[in-house]
Amino acid sequence: MNYVVVSLLCDQFAKLNEEFGKCIGGRGEFHGNFEQFRRRHQAISHSVKEADRFLKISNVACFCCHMVGTIVVLFCSIFYQQDTVSLGADMTFLYVFWLVVNLFGLSLAAGLAIVVNNAVSMPTCNYDIDILQRFQWT
Repeated sequence: MNYVVVSLLCDQFAKLNEEFGKCIGGRGEFHGNFEQFRRRHQAISHSVKEADRFLKISNVACFCCHMVGTIVVLFCSIFYQQDTVSLGADMTFLYVFWLVVNLFGLSLAAGLAIVVNNAVSMPTCNYDIDILQRFQWT
């Protein structure tokens, strides 16, 4: 569920960023309704804030569960080799599979936060600063 929500929000930011980029001419002049882009960016940012509010508990729980799972699998594989990995190829495969699943869950939980932060901050860094410098807001 987290992945779907993050993907939708990132797609909205990507579309807004693309449309905003098309409104900037070759010499850096802006042709379009700046207020409309500001409102859309603000609405999407508000959606990100709301999504973050209800997804952060889920994301933290996912991260913690996968971290505990990774520690347990490694602990059992290292300190209880006679009872786990050395029983046979099927048990070794099972422990390696659970280790890979837990590591994938960890990377997904951490990666989703990075993707949202990157999508939110990119339009601000790329375009808003250039426009503010060109218009010389006082």
